[in-house]
Amino acid sequence: MDMSLYRDLFVSEARNHLSAFSELIVRLEDSPDDSAAIDDLFRHAHSLKGMAATMGFEQVVAIAHLMESQLSRIRSGEFMLLPVLADLLLEGGDTLTRLVSAIEVASDTFEDTSRLTELLAAYDPSGEAGGNLHAEESQEVAITPPQTAVSAPHQFRQADSFKSIRIRTETLDHLVNITGELITNRYRLAESIRLADAVECREPLNQLSALLRNLRDEVFKARMLPFAFIAERFPRLVRDLARKQGKEIQFQLTGKEIELDRGILEEITEPIVHILRNAVDHGLESADERVMAGKPYGGVITLTVRRDKDHVEISITDDGRGMDPEQLKLKAIEKGLISTEHAAQMTSQEAYQLICTPGFSTAATITDISGRGVGMDAVREAVHALSGVLTIQSQCGQGSGFVMRLPITVSIIHALIVECGPFEIAFPLNVVTRTAELNRSDILEESGRTTVILEDIHVPIRSLLQALNLPVTPRAEGALLPIIVCNVGGTQVAFSVDRITGQQEIFVRPLLSPLSYLRGMSGATVTGDGRVLFVADVNTLA
Repeated sequence: MDMSLYRDLFVSEARNHLSAFSELIVRLEDSPDDSAAIDDLFRHAHSLKGMAATMGFEQVVAIAHLMESQLSRIRSGEFMLLPVLADLLLEGGDTLTRLVSAIEVASDTFEDTSRLTELLAAYDPSGEAGGNLHAEESQEVAITPPQTAVSAPHQFRQADSFKSIRIRTETLDHLVNITGELITNRYRLAESIRLADAVECREPLNQLSALLRNLRDEVFKARMLPFAFIAERFPRLVRDLARKQGKEIQFQLTGKEIELDRGILEEITEPIVHILRNAVDHGLESADERVMAGKPYGGVITLTVRRDKDHVEISITDDGRGMDPEQLKLKAIEKGLISTEHAAQMTSQEAYQLICTPGFSTAATITDISGRGVGMDAVREAVHALSGVLTIQSQCGQGSGFVMRLPITVSIIHALIVECGPFEIAFPLNVVTRTAELNRSDILEESGRTTVILEDIHVPIRSLLQALNLPVTPRAEGALLPIIVCNVGGTQVAFSVDRITGQQEIFVRPLLSPLSYLRGMSGATVTGDGRVLFVADVNTLA
């Protein structure tokens, strides 16, 4: 029988088992009495061994068998999971991941795993000679897989494979684009029916609209993945960095079942890694510093994912040293990034955003983890590119928090349409907090800035025409001034416009050269009557 036919299925199943491995080991290291984590680890190792034995992948079988054996000893109470064994098991998981990747591409050469199998087989916390016996077992397993493993072909769950199929991400991207084009053409059709006053076409149009909404939802579902898809690596990341820094850190993760568009998950992974690295390196103090400050010996980093209608908030907090906004201002002045006058007018929230300025760093020394003034600026740019908002909060001695508010998807969005001079601009609804119409008496002048008081908060007003470098036309006496209030980095900013025309679902297309050089625009869409709407990037307009 040609088992190569099942290679893709093996790779997919193996990665499902391995993706959970690191997180479970770190969890067990923090909670040695977590019997559920032990059972899950044992099950993943045993299942992987059975599948690999059926396929004849002997190196995978040998490593998985030895890992299973050590986990069995932990489960029986022979010893606890000590850091040395945790390191070995994590190395085993990494090695298995590389072997599976080599299997995926049908490689003829595989890395030498003899050293790892010897270490796994010989591990014995008591230091007795029994480890040599395990080493001999490992050599035998590498040649002849256990019979119990060979007799487990049901691990492939072939019947279940017919309930789901693998689809290339490019195909899903094409489906999203086609759906977006259909939505655009639906608006064009509606406009034609309106102009022709074709009453008999309205009911079919309504039915078409309902079907398109269903199609959109189903296509989005196909692209949606749980946050766990990228989150499995984060506990391991924090654990390894903490050990390297000699710090005790507890990592907490909630909301990993929340789903986002695959494209957003791929783009947001590195920003989260940057924030976690900074939290370990800069945010959390050493154990001695924490004790002297009256804090627990170990620090805590919490990653929380929360769904809010058609948006997701990813929050990363720590209970570390926090940031002093005045010190951040002084550092920025010292580096020539802002003037003393500008610093005096900055709010605390604006001061925290200084850490996202390219080249800005408060680190006393440069390490291989952080300190070169890069990272947070990349985080902000990545969030902005996804039409999201990055908010930073901190308190000296208490810790810091970073919140990324992101849309569920960035291809088909709901937007607020406004008129501004010769253009119509679409504002993504996820950044709009409210709209209002102001009388002249509502507008205040403070320290050279135009503001309005909304819910007891002084909100600065910017002319959208000026932000786009367009000529400003005077308004008629007594005319109301429409404004759109947006969340920009956690700060409220109001943009004055000529007219607010309404809301609409739009399909956002990327801007190509030379339109990509337009400041303050992140994309464009086409209306039902063929007009082009630009999509505003409020982060660069503010």
